[in-house]
Amino acid sequence: MSKKLRTLALLTLTSVTILSLLGCQTAPSTAGANPSGEKSITIVIGEDPPSFNPMVADTGYDALVMEMVLLGVTDIDAHGNVFPELAAELPTVDNGGVTLDEAAGTMSVTWKMRQDVQWQDGQPVTADDVLFTWNAIHDPETGSWIPGIDSIDSVEKVDQYTFKVNYSAIYPGYLTQFGGEQLAIWPAHYCDASQGFVAWDCGRQPLSDGPFVLADWVEGDHMTFVRNEKYYQAGKPGIEKVTVQIVPDDSVRKTMMMQGDADIDMWINVNTINDLKDSELAKVSLSPSDRFVMRLFMNQAEKGATDAQAAPHPILSDVRVRQAIRQAIDVDTINEQIFFGLGHPQWTEFFRPPYNQCNVPRPAYDPAAAQALLEAAGWTDTNGDGVRECHGCASAEEGYEMRMEFITYAEYGEPLELTQQLIGEMLGKVGIQLDLTVVEGSVLWADAQSGGIEQGGNFDIDIWDDGYAGVDPTDYLWELYSIEAATPGFGWNLARWKNDEFNSLIEDAYTLDEASRQETFCKMADILDEEAPIIMLFTIPNADAYSSRLEGVQSTVNDLVTWNIADWKIK
Repeated sequence: MSKKLRTLALLTLTSVTILSLLGCQTAPSTAGANPSGEKSITIVIGEDPPSFNPMVADTGYDALVMEMVLLGVTDIDAHGNVFPELAAELPTVDNGGVTLDEAAGTMSVTWKMRQDVQWQDGQPVTADDVLFTWNAIHDPETGSWIPGIDSIDSVEKVDQYTFKVNYSAIYPGYLTQFGGEQLAIWPAHYCDASQGFVAWDCGRQPLSDGPFVLADWVEGDHMTFVRNEKYYQAGKPGIEKVTVQIVPDDSVRKTMMMQGDADIDMWINVNTINDLKDSELAKVSLSPSDRFVMRLFMNQAEKGATDAQAAPHPILSDVRVRQAIRQAIDVDTINEQIFFGLGHPQWTEFFRPPYNQCNVPRPAYDPAAAQALLEAAGWTDTNGDGVRECHGCASAEEGYEMRMEFITYAEYGEPLELTQQLIGEMLGKVGIQLDLTVVEGSVLWADAQSGGIEQGGNFDIDIWDDGYAGVDPTDYLWELYSIEAATPGFGWNLARWKNDEFNSLIEDAYTLDEASRQETFCKMADILDEEAPIIMLFTIPNADAYSSRLEGVQSTVNDLVTWNIADWKIK
């Protein structure tokens, strides 16, 4: 199944924005509790969202505010399960909403929409809005990208509240293709199609069909939202006013939470979680399933190159070296000393229900075994300086030192930099010298034309956290491990790892047969365990701080705490 590149900004949101909080600011005086009795709350975030359209340039904050004012056909709950939003029900094979042509390998999905949802100006939300949104996204000149877009042949209107999506392939992610964490439906009568999906003004001043309406936006300071009186759920939202305060400094946000001057601080790091554990005014909500994976990306192509077959990395192209690195890292010590035990040691991509059924044994922490592997791979320390050299290794010249650059990104802060240092010490004990570098995320993840380190192949090893929303990992696996995704600009196979068998299994995973998918995923798990193209360390939950006066706040594997803001209540 062919896929198109997910833009840089869209993928890096799954990891970068969660803890990337920059700058410094004095705490504003806005209090969470309004003395006038108005049911209002204050949300603090690190920076202005660029727009309400995370499909264009996602920082995570745009998705946060999008959830407050715009609905998708579907959305994702705290556990990663899909639920209908604009849809009247979820289409399935059993209820006749999904029609399969097994012989042709195609499918069609018919969506029936609610008929009681309207825009804030009183106009109904209809299938015309869905088609308008699709045509805007699909425009080759001014559009964007959504997962599985290349599998869609057409989207057609059946009647005012029904539309049909025709697929050229079987696409298991169809339930979130017109909703979920990224995509909302936009009003055809309000947005200017001629501006193009990326540039249109309605992305900055949206017309709401969600629980709140944007009242004002003072950039660099705050956004104000008021209750949408035309919201389709009677009696909701219970909150009348939401102030989104821009507070770049995470320590200031934490202080505001601890003093009762803010009600929500999103995407808090492990230090803040630990600091708030005994607070009376602030609580911490953790996602029911772990959201993020801390992992090492190891470039199998020579530094500065992007083709591992034409220019193999002198050290990391040997699978024995990658396996040795995995055995030399004490994940439990990192978790306990730096992440307060909040992480869960992880070694397989299939850790989230319902696909956490593959019996892949945990790799042992065994420095002696790691050293034996390195010796067998032709890496020995003959001069006694503690750094191994190539003596009969596979891809390096005789005497080449086992020295590499180890990069992480600055925005995560102290926990990740300490992790980087500790891993450097652990690998140093087995003769691998790592030179530590910290860079801005914008430099690490930019496209190759803009000097992006990873996309340009200008790294040996780096470490950061990523994850996927919902429960279906198929598109995510394609982006990290497919042969297509190893091409710069087409995905995030940063290892430049190419495995024909694994690539075929990815294709096999695009089916609606869940038993077959489970079997396929476990075959994938075995290959990843053997080849170690990426080293997974541990998973961590998504975490948000919220005021003790709030009810209904629930962090999600989708990392958007506002997913159910219409249900929040003030005690």
